Amino acid sequence: MVGLVHVAGLAPDEGKVLVEFQSKFPAAVAGPYIKPSPLPNGGTEFTIDPSGFHEAFCADLPDAEAAFIEISQRPISGVAYTEKAPAPAWRTGLSWAVLPTADGVIHPDVHGFSCDRMGAAVTIAEGTSHVVMLSRPAVVADVVREAVRSCASGGIHC
Repeated sequence: MVGLVHVAGLAPDEGKVLVEFQSKFPAAVAGPYIKPSPLPNGGTEFTIDPSGFHEAFCADLPDAEAAFIEISQRPISGVAYTEKAPAPAWRTGLSWAVLPTADGVIHPDVHGFSCDRMGAAVTIAEGTSHVVMLSRPAVVADVVREAVRSCASGGIHC
């Protein structure tokens, strides 16, 4: 890997646990809407309750699109929050990031901290939600193109 474009995701360091990492920052809007569901193997998976889905996950999308995404959401395994992170890819290459300022799933302060630590070239996407790639696809595509150009030319990281 020579470059990584980080879009509205978490970026814990090696050995860190997401639940501990996120606890150092303000709570996300989604917090009260997270619904646990027990699994037959004793594990747990989580979804976002429909009553807060649009606000928490995709507030910048039209109602109809948000409704479709809500009914098609896939749960996240509880293990994702408690398992130690492996060595992060951002440690071995160049990084770019799109930071959504109105992300209701991952607080923007978490994004900012992660971007700073990664040394990422950051594009701020004002007023965008966790699904910035759907609400502002041109912004995300521009960042991807910038990363490709830089990596292809052997350029210096921004």
